[in-house]
Amino acid sequence: MAELKPKTAPKITKIEPVLPLIKPRLKVAAYARVSKETDRLMHSLSAQISYYSDLIQKNPEWEYAGVYADSFISGTNAENRPELQRLLADCEKGAVNIILCKSISRLARNTVDLLNIVRHLKESGVEIRFEKEGIHTLSADGEVLLTLLASFAEQESRSISDNCKWGIRKRFQKGTIGTANKHILGYQYDEQLQRYVIIPEEAESVRYMFRLFMEGYSYQKIADKLTAAGIHTIQGNNFQEGSVRNHIINEVYAGDILRQKTFTPDPISKVKVRNNGELPQYLYSDAHEAIIDRETYALVQEELKRRNAMMNPTYFFTGLIKCECCGNVYTRKKGKQHGRIYVHWICRSKKEKGRTCVSDNFAEDELIKICKTTVGADYESRIKVMSVDINGNIHFTLKNGERLTWKNLHLNPAKHQHTVTDAFLGKIICGKCGTVYHRSNGKNRWCYWKCYGKQKHICDNVNYTDYQIRTIAAYILGTTDFDDAVFTSSIEKIIVLDDGSLKFIFKDGSEKTWQRL
Repeated sequence: MAELKPKTAPKITKIEPVLPLIKPRLKVAAYARVSKETDRLMHSLSAQISYYSDLIQKNPEWEYAGVYADSFISGTNAENRPELQRLLADCEKGAVNIILCKSISRLARNTVDLLNIVRHLKESGVEIRFEKEGIHTLSADGEVLLTLLASFAEQESRSISDNCKWGIRKRFQKGTIGTANKHILGYQYDEQLQRYVIIPEEAESVRYMFRLFMEGYSYQKIADKLTAAGIHTIQGNNFQEGSVRNHIINEVYAGDILRQKTFTPDPISKVKVRNNGELPQYLYSDAHEAIIDRETYALVQEELKRRNAMMNPTYFFTGLIKCECCGNVYTRKKGKQHGRIYVHWICRSKKEKGRTCVSDNFAEDELIKICKTTVGADYESRIKVMSVDINGNIHFTLKNGERLTWKNLHLNPAKHQHTVTDAFLGKIICGKCGTVYHRSNGKNRWCYWKCYGKQKHICDNVNYTDYQIRTIAAYILGTTDFDDAVFTSSIEKIIVLDDGSLKFIFKDGSEKTWQRL
């Protein structure tokens, strides 16, 4: 057997790091911006560019990577600033290591945009240094401070916007006309006269458009005729259905000006929405010479109402249902899916560009059943107004002042909730054939409760998922969530009625019925 040699300690050699003889210079750029709200003089931007160019080039450890500047652009939306987007693209290419910026508000007044930019650049190892606030984004506490300070910047933007809106509305109230649309078809705004003046050639095109409408032509046919005649919009485009309609309804052609047709609810997104009564409007009558006389204009508007009534008939629920989530009203939506026509009532905000709402939709036949169940068969003569809250509950205010509520139990959630409840065993009785409901696993392994008579083909009463019965039971018992112990101690049995409604028989002999729609 070979003799084992004792272990010897390994030889360790320390390898010193080899540092470059010359430390590479950091590529430094700057971002500057002047906004239309605050910095009204162009030299403000020039001063920023000059300052940062000198600052970067005087530092021997820095390599000048340029100054990116957006002029007279709001800081509330990063996507609308071409120089900022060019800077971010250069950062991704590795052309910039550090960005210098005067203050947080110069980069963004929108908190979300600011943090998205900072985090995106952090992933690329790019640091932003805000001089005014003394924040370096790659530092440990940089993002925390940014979140707080950016919120203040965003609030400042909202405050500035509110002040501007206040000033505009004061001018509306005083009758100061002014206009952002210096040129509309048929008119040119005269700054000295402070009113619209007629352009004769274009005015004839307007009169031609109104004449065709009164002769019975559709918007599309009018657009085709205008195009054939070589008449275009002031942007030089061919007329379309929408542009023809906008001209037909424009009160300016009758000599009037209506102010605040639209408004901007959010100064951050800056999305304009139609004013449907949320804010007051101001009508300046006889503000300028009319192209279309008032009699003709009135006749055109009556004809417009007649056509709209034919295409969009008024229904009982029209203008009756208010959305408590956003304050808008519900509107009728008709569509076709899988060859089947469906009719729903949805919040109007869901159809308006730039607006969203999280309110529930209701099928029209379902809505009618809800009204009949809650108010009665004579609901049309009794309901004054309806409203839908954020939970999908419908509140009724009747003409006699009485208030009623239909509770939305959300029995059919978007994502099915799988439950299995032993407390229902032997307690669900079919009101049609008298047999007991039994539990079975249906499609996708969902738990269903079915009448045993169905198995023998002697009954056709409705099925319920376990989740649905749990939800209804919790509502009947007045609890937020279903509780097995509370149910067992309180409920004797559940009877499924002929129409699918559920009658709960309590152990004290009392009854409560949940009406199925």
